[in-house]
Amino acid sequence: MWNRDDPTPIDQNAYGDHPFFLELRAKGMAHGAFLRNSNGLDVTVNGGVDPGVLKFRIIGGVVDMFVFAGPSPKDVVQQYHEIIGRPYLPPYWSLGWHQCRYGYPSIDYVEEVVANYSKAKIPLDTIWNDIDHMDKYMDFTFDPVNYPVDKVKSFVSKLHANGQQYVVILDPGIHNVPNYTPYSDGLKLDVYIKEADGTTNFVGKVWPGSTVFPDWFHPSASKYWQTQIAGFLDQVPIDGLWIDMNEISNFGNGPPTTASKYNDPPYKINNCGNHSPLDTKTIAMDCKHHGNLSEYNVHNLFGLMEGIATREALESIYQKRSFVLSRSTFAGSGHHVAHWTGDNWSTFDSMASSIRTIMAFNMFGVPLVGSDICGFLGDTTLELCSRWTALGAFYPFSRNHDTKGAAPQEPYLWPQVAGIARQVLGARYSLLPYYYTLFYQATVNGGTVARPLFMEFPADVNTTDIDTQMMIGPGLVVSPVLEQGATSVDAYFPKARWYDFWTRKPLDVYGDWRTLDAPITYIPVHLRGGTVFPMQQPDMTTAATRKNDFELLVALDESDAATGSLFWDDGVQLQVGAEALRVSFAFNEMALTAKVEQSNLGAAVPPVTSVQFIGVQSSVSGVNVIVDGGAPMPHSQFKVSGEQVLVADLSLDLTKPFQVVLTTSSSSSSSSSSSMTN
Repeated sequence: MWNRDDPTPIDQNAYGDHPFFLELRAKGMAHGAFLRNSNGLDVTVNGGVDPGVLKFRIIGGVVDMFVFAGPSPKDVVQQYHEIIGRPYLPPYWSLGWHQCRYGYPSIDYVEEVVANYSKAKIPLDTIWNDIDHMDKYMDFTFDPVNYPVDKVKSFVSKLHANGQQYVVILDPGIHNVPNYTPYSDGLKLDVYIKEADGTTNFVGKVWPGSTVFPDWFHPSASKYWQTQIAGFLDQVPIDGLWIDMNEISNFGNGPPTTASKYNDPPYKINNCGNHSPLDTKTIAMDCKHHGNLSEYNVHNLFGLMEGIATREALESIYQKRSFVLSRSTFAGSGHHVAHWTGDNWSTFDSMASSIRTIMAFNMFGVPLVGSDICGFLGDTTLELCSRWTALGAFYPFSRNHDTKGAAPQEPYLWPQVAGIARQVLGARYSLLPYYYTLFYQATVNGGTVARPLFMEFPADVNTTDIDTQMMIGPGLVVSPVLEQGATSVDAYFPKARWYDFWTRKPLDVYGDWRTLDAPITYIPVHLRGGTVFPMQQPDMTTAATRKNDFELLVALDESDAATGSLFWDDGVQLQVGAEALRVSFAFNEMALTAKVEQSNLGAAVPPVTSVQFIGVQSSVSGVNVIVDGGAPMPHSQFKVSGEQVLVADLSLDLTKPFQVVLTTSSSSSSSSSSSMTN
């Protein structure tokens, strides 16, 4: 484990360091361990002469080991998050769809991308810029020709008026040239990483050329960083920041004259898969940080500390929840930032690997995580982008992003992908209250948003090795096609009642595999019985969707029961839960009960206008609605179709307790009956 800049290598170290493991044993019993150590290390499992033994081989630092007793996988993860810091609650808008490309040539082009999304009626919350917006690739600047400040500011004003956001990239390397305020300000505060002598600023090379790097251990570094960000935001009110190249990435291997023993210590960890020196594509290991700390000991902490400083700066300036996307991470990063899986490839293998990486990072405490949809490096294809768009719409963090020189891949460029995007993003936006509630639960309790099947079904040995399906919370499972040319997919369904998300029809499978038809325009998504899903009618942005009426989808389990919850606030407040609405839902004995746990939001909440029950085995003859403990009121606007009951034309206030009671008759109903009136 050693943070380095490399495009998602297979079975090698990459951008982050998370020395945590979870082991699942017989009968669903689990335990885990975390080695709190920032030095380089090798980890071996079941290898050599000691099969069944996990080994950490560390090359410095302290041995600070935490053991988590579980006993369930969920318990282990929550216990781990208690130590490293529970995940932060992201701003609501960050759960929408994001579009980016390295290579947008001008702000006019970016504005055209946003307009094309609108024309195609594809939801879009946030448009991004990679380093193209910068003047000569220097931080905190705009290219005066292609991204003039006045024009960018006008564009962002239009975005904000439409409920959309703008995010740009920010690298840690500061170009060390005269008359450049970010550089001169850092010189005055003496906040840059030093060479081995402790006085000379270390100079590396990144996009703008020669660069120095902030030393986050310096007591003035955070103040320096906030000052630069504040000045930048004074030019254009950007909504979030994307911090990249923070392993630290350096286009050289330390300075050319460095021959420090720390670059190539006696025990060589498996850096780059070939035991490369530690300064490969980063700075020299004998560089000094404030307090006489060596890069050798604190290298893996740079991305975490930059993330903390960036989050604190944004929240101090805006006084609302920040959005920071970081490439490099360490244990505890998810308490402050989001993450994307880095520079992936436009291949089916890269798409498949995104699932296990996203599930792993959720266990690492970074639930707001996603992979570059349709692939970053290389040209995507119509088939790949169709499949990846369908999968990526269900990632916790969903962003289409590719590189300069590759073929453009915005979904509106192909009618087929545009149609898929409208369908799956409609589903995502309708499920945002469910997603947001899961993030809230992870924030207050620890835990995951995206998770492997074994997290919900630990005693089912068939789930242990499945990394081709992904659950979102306890109630949603996504089973994507991951092979080129395939039109079906084998999916496993543990012992539970399952329903097709798109049709709401039950799936005839119980603890077994099924081959599911999956033509190019379809992704299998299933609901787990026993779950109440809070939903809304989707719109083109999260801001517009939040104004729409709520709907409740009640999927019954084998015991004809279901539970769920809703957390709702303004989507940006800093003090999570201070002003909010929290409602718990439970369906038992043919009655859905909504219990208000907290209601001090101080803002209007859209009403619940429909409730759909699926998996209803009894014959439903009527519906009664009870509000705030009042008398039952018959409600005639309902429709029964097979095992589905849709109760419509409601106007239920979520700030008050209510019940929706299904009444039954002794006589059997027809397969489709209706009591809906106009």
